[in-house]
Amino acid sequence: MGQGRLLLFAAGAMLAAAGCAMRLAPPTAAGLQSSSISGPRVGSVLTHHCFGGDYYCGTVPVDFDPAGRVPGKIDIAFAWLPHSGRTNAPAETIVAVEGGPGYPSIESRDSYRQLYAPLLATRDLLLVDNRGTGRSSAVVCRPLQRVHLMKLRDVTRCGDQLGRTSDLYGTALAADDMAQVLKALHVGKVDLYGDSYGSFFVQAFAGRYSERVRSIVLDGAYQVTGGSPWYPSTAPELRDAFNSACARSPVCARIHGSSVDRISRLLVQLRSDRGRITPANVAFVMDSAGLDPLAYRDLDAAARAYLDKRDSLPLQRLVTEAYSEEEGVDGRARGYSQGLFAAASCADNPQAYDMRLQPPERVAAWKSALERERAGDPNLYAPFSIDEYLGIPLDYAYLQLCTTWPVASKQHPAGEPVPPHTRFPNVPVLVLNGDLDTITTPEEGRHAAALFSRATHVIVANTGHVTALDDFYGCAASIVRRFGQTGKVVAQCAAHVPAVHLVPAFSRTLDEVHAVTPVTGNQAPQLERRAAAAALLAAADVLSRSYEFFLSSGPGLRGGSYAAIPKNASDRATLSGVRWTNDLAVSGTADFNARNGSARAHLTVSGAVTGSIDASWPAAGSNATAQIHGTLDGYNLEATMPAP
Repeated sequence: MGQGRLLLFAAGAMLAAAGCAMRLAPPTAAGLQSSSISGPRVGSVLTHHCFGGDYYCGTVPVDFDPAGRVPGKIDIAFAWLPHSGRTNAPAETIVAVEGGPGYPSIESRDSYRQLYAPLLATRDLLLVDNRGTGRSSAVVCRPLQRVHLMKLRDVTRCGDQLGRTSDLYGTALAADDMAQVLKALHVGKVDLYGDSYGSFFVQAFAGRYSERVRSIVLDGAYQVTGGSPWYPSTAPELRDAFNSACARSPVCARIHGSSVDRISRLLVQLRSDRGRITPANVAFVMDSAGLDPLAYRDLDAAARAYLDKRDSLPLQRLVTEAYSEEEGVDGRARGYSQGLFAAASCADNPQAYDMRLQPPERVAAWKSALERERAGDPNLYAPFSIDEYLGIPLDYAYLQLCTTWPVASKQHPAGEPVPPHTRFPNVPVLVLNGDLDTITTPEEGRHAAALFSRATHVIVANTGHVTALDDFYGCAASIVRRFGQTGKVVAQCAAHVPAVHLVPAFSRTLDEVHAVTPVTGNQAPQLERRAAAAALLAAADVLSRSYEFFLSSGPGLRGGSYAAIPKNASDRATLSGVRWTNDLAVSGTADFNARNGSARAHLTVSGAVTGSIDASWPAAGSNATAQIHGTLDGYNLEATMPAP
């Protein structure tokens, strides 16, 4: 479990004078032996300059199958960033591990470097692509890699393609590879950071090589052992997260009833309508919300629009976006391997059936287990039925993902990323989860923390999947850095991360829009104040979508278009006749700055109202307010509204 679309979606580093490390100084020191042909030597490995010269890259050959059943070697790729300070003391080493499974760690080097920047004067950073990912011979199952959505038939083909090697991509073997890389590079104890599936890997490595571990950070964590194949914390997290997002938003909290009450009524209506949008579609929108905050932003208002006005457009757009942004869609295996995802999941995850059975018997066992669950716990995924929830893509609801995967060999049995009765190391451990994370839930993080005697579990408010990477608010990143510097967890900020802004309502005409609130100097009547609100909602809608999906262009909700320049920490959008309502066209520019959490817009409107406005607003926070002024239909406008 633990998709990483956020790229969201690295590691706490403890000061320990007795710990050994990569026995090398910076590149100019004697510890790094240069070679004019092959490049510098790190430990016993010849490397080469890479990624602009700051990093040193290389490979370590390991047995593809340590049991000898399948002959040959596989090269495990690494990238090493030596500490920048001129100290003669051996540097301690941070090892960061990416999620998926299927994402390569090296590809996320910029995010890990940014996270640990204050520590890298005295710490080395090491990134290793797990076997089957990135530069470590990425698994390429062509039918599975090319499909828009993961289907069981393509997973079956992938397993057949891998054949005798289908059981050689599990976390246990990848952890053993990591140990061999550390040995080859002459690295001793390390400080581990893992995000999403990386947290699973880090736990497995720590359980298998406790003597190698100095400290651990698990971000977007879930437990490596003891999990349920039914993922029972999923539905409670869906309900809690959507209700919490609404309760923290003044435009949603003022509506009678809870958000999940309204979503439940929506599902009843969808079941009755039997139309294009299904309950399973809504389940996917909600389940992927930890990766996509637009689901929190829009779903409650989209449900109300469908129920109260039979306006399906906002809901259909959410569904379309969720599926079009699904992981691995038309992507390269080297960037994200769908085949590795399937192989590692089937090697590691708890299953509702015995993986030692041949696929036909396993399929029958799955059907029996499903019937028992339907009868014994029909509300397992409420407000969805079990069958509705299982209708979401296989890489989110993976219960039947492995029903047709080849039987693993006795040398590499499925479901054992760590040996039975593993004792995890007695080292400082920081476990982080977002309280809006539907991918790896806070409850799963609690179980991961319980495996370690010295773990501290921190829940970060108003945050989705993976808390510390690209954290422009700075709270989770600061917790990780402080932990790395001192070994202490200082997490008071975790309860004060600003809330997500929710859409107040979707409206087809201006007379349905809630008008902005006039302030001193305002002359604009209600229609013009409605138009100001619609214009600002249109700008915020464009900014949120272009930034979240990194889109350079797109359509407006009800017409028009935009062009955008989304970057890692900012977005500038140009609106051309964008229609939030059918009777008002909005043009102009809007800017978002993620580093200070602010947005501003200069907009012109035409149609039912004409004129221009300027606005600025904080992009998050329960009580955030937008300041608006301008001229509409010749009236001077001075007003405020809840920040969109």
